[in-house]
Amino acid sequence: MSHPTDDERILADMERGLTHDDPVLSATMETLNQQFPEQPAKARLSRRDPRLVTAVVLAVIAVLALILTAALNTGPAPPAGEVTRPAAHSAVVSTHR
Repeated sequence: MSHPTDDERILADMERGLTHDDPVLSATMETLNQQFPEQPAKARLSRRDPRLVTAVVLAVIAVLALILTAALNTGPAPPAGEVTRPAAHSAVVSTHR
């Protein structure tokens, strides 16, 4: 494993080579780096709104609950060729015979 100073040296060599090989691209990258300075990772994470995170988590839980409820409430499929009637219809038909 290389040391951080070795990594920095390699990156500096790559930047010098890029500047020498393609000065237009290098200038464009420098302009973009000035317009959009790098933010620390902690600053990016702190911008999340806790209410939004809570809403998303609750929405995911609700969708999972709906899927689970639908999966558990479906009965087994009737065997092939068998005609099924609702239970209330069968009771009404049997009392009139």
